[in-house]
Amino acid sequence: MKATEIELGKTSFCFRLCASVFALGQFTAVAIAQDAPERDSWKFTVAPYLWGASLSGTAATIPGLPPVDVDASFSDILDNLSFAGMIVGNAQKGRWGVTADLQYISLKNSTSDLQPLFNNATVRAKNKIFSVLGEYKMVEAPTGELWASAGARYWSVDTSLDLAAGDLPTASANGNDSWVDPVIGLRGRMDIADRTYLTGWAYAGGFGVGSEIMADIFGGVGYKFTPMTSGVLGYRLLMVDRRSGDFTYDVEQKGLMAGLSFQF
Repeated sequence: MKATEIELGKTSFCFRLCASVFALGQFTAVAIAQDAPERDSWKFTVAPYLWGASLSGTAATIPGLPPVDVDASFSDILDNLSFAGMIVGNAQKGRWGVTADLQYISLKNSTSDLQPLFNNATVRAKNKIFSVLGEYKMVEAPTGELWASAGARYWSVDTSLDLAAGDLPTASANGNDSWVDPVIGLRGRMDIADRTYLTGWAYAGGFGVGSEIMADIFGGVGYKFTPMTSGVLGYRLLMVDRRSGDFTYDVEQKGLMAGLSFQF
């Protein structure tokens, strides 16, 4: 990954998060004039998705190595991608529901820039994010709905560095950290045409329990191919600031996100 100077504005992130929460509540509430009847049966949704995110910020994930400024575009990440998997699942009955979101990304990069000290340097990074949120439907109408969410998000960052022998002998180092953030926020949907709808969420978390602060904001447009199948395209911003001893993970991911939603 390329290193450049970058400064994250946490105040602006908080402002954007609060503005997104307000906007999400507003666009949903406008469409909701009366409550719809309760449904007693369970509804399930499975939604695999792809997120073309860039990565920027400051990271120090291997003990003994200083923090580095990271600025990697999505194409940089794609060039070094070993594996990625992302999926959301939701179950709801009446006004209650639960949503789970799983992301797994494995990256690998090799360079010979350290010759002749080392013949080759290989960096591997694995990131896992798993969220579980309990939800309550605050308002519902034929044209939209608004959910309040609360739960937890698990983070795991694992990085290793392998140096092949050159003038210096073989060496290796690795570092990892995992933590859990409390999460609260809103999720909503509003129909704007027969098959087209707006959807989005705004979550905040961390609060010094796991990370110092965490924010997750998404807004997009969905289209119903059938009553049970939809496609969604939008933009997502995810930022986290975790500091624990020598470990620093103060990064921002943002980019287009697209997925398919299957209900049953």
